[in-house]
Amino acid sequence: MGIISPYSFSHIFMVLQTVFFGLVVLIDIIHLILPSKSLKCGVPFLLVKLRDTIFTILAFPIGTFVFLSFWSIYHYDREMVYPKFLDDIIPSWLNHALHTIILPLALLQMYIQPHRYGSKMRGILGLAFFSAVYLGWVLWVHHAAGIWVYPIMERLSPVGLVIFLGVACITLAPLYLLGEKLNHKIWRSTAGSAGPQKKKKK
Repeated sequence: MGIISPYSFSHIFMVLQTVFFGLVVLIDIIHLILPSKSLKCGVPFLLVKLRDTIFTILAFPIGTFVFLSFWSIYHYDREMVYPKFLDDIIPSWLNHALHTIILPLALLQMYIQPHRYGSKMRGILGLAFFSAVYLGWVLWVHHAAGIWVYPIMERLSPVGLVIFLGVACITLAPLYLLGEKLNHKIWRSTAGSAGPQKKKKK
């Protein structure tokens, strides 16, 4: 969400996104160098598997969550996630790079490259594990430094905070399923195909 501190979802996702697209470029370079038969085993195969795992379990659902949650709260009350004083510190383009362009990039990546989805249980459990680790990190930062990563957390009561964090975590599961459905709709199968589905001629 907001970018008040380097511990925020936005900063962590920025690092994740950088790693992911770096991996995508590396795989594309390998595809240009090695023959197609060599790509079905060994390191190239593992890199593709890692790429798909990062995209399906983390990049798409988290990127979509950051986009939706940030702009929803921003338009309700921007002081909760992105106080006005930050306009004088953080350029507008950087704000959009962190909170806006991430969703179009994820959708574009899904359209031009098929991604293999594993079992729903494995994907959601992986996402839940990441959420639990991040939530633990947020609570530890508050305990150690006495600050909340997001201004909205300072305004909530203990019960409200539990509800807020619970809803945020639960929301990630439907976003994972949405990504799987979109990937399946764009491509002939979640295992990948030669390209996006061609529209049937009437």
